[in-house]
Amino acid sequence: MTSSPLQKASSDELAPGAPGLEKIIGYPRADGQEHAARMSELEKLGVSSIILGGRTVIGGTRIAGKGCVGLVVKARAQGRLCALKIRRTDANRPDMRDEVRYHEIANGAGVGPRLLGYSDNFMLMEFAEGQSIVEWAQGGIERKQASAVVRSVLEQCFALDRAGIDHGELSHVDRHVIVDGRNAVIIDFESASVERKMSNVSSAGQSLLVSGAVASAIEKVLPHDRQRAINALKTYKRDQTRENLDAVLAVAG
Repeated sequence: MTSSPLQKASSDELAPGAPGLEKIIGYPRADGQEHAARMSELEKLGVSSIILGGRTVIGGTRIAGKGCVGLVVKARAQGRLCALKIRRTDANRPDMRDEVRYHEIANGAGVGPRLLGYSDNFMLMEFAEGQSIVEWAQGGIERKQASAVVRSVLEQCFALDRAGIDHGELSHVDRHVIVDGRNAVIIDFESASVERKMSNVSSAGQSLLVSGAVASAIEKVLPHDRQRAINALKTYKRDQTRENLDAVLAVAG
């Protein structure tokens, strides 16, 4: 038997048209016409259900995340688990087109969850399994694991630098890197730019090796010379070469 758009798929998995999801799909406020347009976009993207849960609470409903531009929820679409980014109705942009373009550039450099589809108000991406990097770093890690993740993040940042795109938020790696074991994924390109000078390695390196909660947690299992890290990052910032990146990576073991 086929469920109607208003029926529950499971205890925490709802069809997009289920009662109560209007406040998520049209956050913070959408009139009937806007909501109908968004429902049509979800149908075209093949979104069959939205999966509730996460640390962010919107009107009593738990979701994966919330930012200045959009909300993020788990969703099922095209027969797979995905991350669905929903443009806020009060966002500082009329659609998701610029972020889609930046995400595609990042994907072309081998960085970020693969983009699966998009519309004016939604982005559908692979779901990045794991924890935020700060949760991971504070959760009891080993030296080899720490070194592998730090090196992976910095290699991805170098790929972004080479691709000519600046993420813009990697001084806050705790909010923009997901880790599963030794696999790290850089997420959220809403503040990215191809106009600014690239500072991906410089920003992430500072947050991983020099200062902040992530750097402090990593240093406990991966002791390193912070001044050496600072000097290597300064040199890389002046001249973004592979040789100078290798000098930064050497700090991470």
